[in-house]
Amino acid sequence: MTPALSALSQRIAARLASKKRDDGYLQNDFHSLASAALDMEKRFDKAEKIPSPPQEMRLAALRRLRLAEELTEREWRMVFYGLADNDPSYPDQPILLEDDAFFPEVDDAIKRRLETKTLKRRDWAALCSSYFAYQRELPEANPHWCVLRGHIAQGYFVVKAAIRREKSWMKTIEFYHDIFTPQAGGVISRQLLAGESNSLSSLEKIAQIPDSSWLWKRIFTVLLAQLDTLDDPQFMEKINWLLGLAAQWVRFRDDIMTATLTRYYHSVYRDQAHSALKQAALEYWDNPQLKSQQNKWHQYVSESVAAMVRGWLAKQDLTHFFELLRGNGDVDQARLHYWLRFANQMGFTRIVMGADAWQDGGSDFVKFREENKGRLSELRGGRSLDNAMIMQINNYLFVEFSGTGNAMYYYRVGQAPFNPESRLLDIKNQLKDKGLCPKPLTHFPPAEEYKNNQLTGWMLKYDDELRKLGIRWMAEEPVKFVDKKASSPVSVSNIKIINPLRDTAIQHLVENTSCIVSDNRQNGGLLSIQLKMPDDAIERELLRLGFAPVAKEPHRYWIK
Repeated sequence: MTPALSALSQRIAARLASKKRDDGYLQNDFHSLASAALDMEKRFDKAEKIPSPPQEMRLAALRRLRLAEELTEREWRMVFYGLADNDPSYPDQPILLEDDAFFPEVDDAIKRRLETKTLKRRDWAALCSSYFAYQRELPEANPHWCVLRGHIAQGYFVVKAAIRREKSWMKTIEFYHDIFTPQAGGVISRQLLAGESNSLSSLEKIAQIPDSSWLWKRIFTVLLAQLDTLDDPQFMEKINWLLGLAAQWVRFRDDIMTATLTRYYHSVYRDQAHSALKQAALEYWDNPQLKSQQNKWHQYVSESVAAMVRGWLAKQDLTHFFELLRGNGDVDQARLHYWLRFANQMGFTRIVMGADAWQDGGSDFVKFREENKGRLSELRGGRSLDNAMIMQINNYLFVEFSGTGNAMYYYRVGQAPFNPESRLLDIKNQLKDKGLCPKPLTHFPPAEEYKNNQLTGWMLKYDDELRKLGIRWMAEEPVKFVDKKASSPVSVSNIKIINPLRDTAIQHLVENTSCIVSDNRQNGGLLSIQLKMPDDAIERELLRLGFAPVAKEPHRYWIK
């Protein structure tokens, strides 16, 4: 409760407690009430944050407007607050911002206040509230909303002129001036990416911006598009910050993770697992190796990006298996390096731990079990020191064992005597089934020291057998980030129709325009349009269609 409201409450309570009720006393009460009301109004105008009125009050005013009843100033303010409100009592009625019959009346009411310089800050805040609360992916497609945006921009200067001394909230609005322009969100996104301190929380309060506003979507679209303008080292410095944003902004978490993983895939670091990025992706989207999660991952990233993360998990599992779970023996470096060559082709890996590994209280084992919760199985039927590793490459499951002297068994997917995702697996009855794998591959003859991908001993035999199964080691060149600024021209017909209404409009817009078009949206990327010559009309239309300008690159625009 504000101090003014508290004081008013105390006055009323005191008067009600008194038994005096003569006319003079009541008259004094009315003077007191009027004085308190005036005091509240002054404090209200000075406040940084102006609270929105209850929806019932807004809807009541909207209904009176539709009934052509005369509205008071207070009721008009409720209408200004309710331009984006749906009335549950009249579900078939459009909201006022989409009502061609009634919006002109609202438009006239706003214009009168602008022309007579009588628009108050509370009215302006009410208009802001409706402007940011409008629930459409492309608000610019609504001409009434665009008219409202112009009124708010003009109305700010009317409000400012009526205030003698500049207030702190005015400085915030003027710094983020673009929120009332077609470039809305550009200043904030650039400020965020640069790591500069900002007054974003103050802006939310002052401009009446709800968490569900289209503005946040615009900000993050522009922000994430700028990741492709960073070089690889600059991008790497931003990853932990981006993960912090994902934790803070749950509504845009999937967008942030999609952009970050996709940009990482296009960097030179692709084959190097980023621990924090991997852990965040597993926490939010679960394990991409599991069949039940495949579709979930493919909602957000391309198959190549999901395969990158599966490769990280495979390398991690192989290293843990041959080093941490080696028991009392030495690490079989030959087997570790042999299978690491295929890690990027592994669609699934599973470590099956024996009793010793499950019960080991050492810090390394405790940490390993905690970090891989849900990704481990328990081995039964063998020695307590035994551990197994299941690897899927193409249509085959391969089973290796941590102790030397064990052969490697392999089975075709769907014909294996076990479910590789099972919580419990038996070494004799399931993993080592000689009926289905009569000739397991031994690690003989011994391999010499492994250097520079030079295969010796049993490795050569393994490669021959895997080739018979259609599996070959694919040596990979270092991945270089493709600079989209150097993209070659793409035919307009190659713009994919993902959003039919919008994408058809984009095709028509650039059909006879000198520009470079790059559409990588189906691979988790962006649609980029680089105009070769400045064109104000086309650039305005691109912004209206939801494109965002790229910082420091004139006449280049992005959209997801």
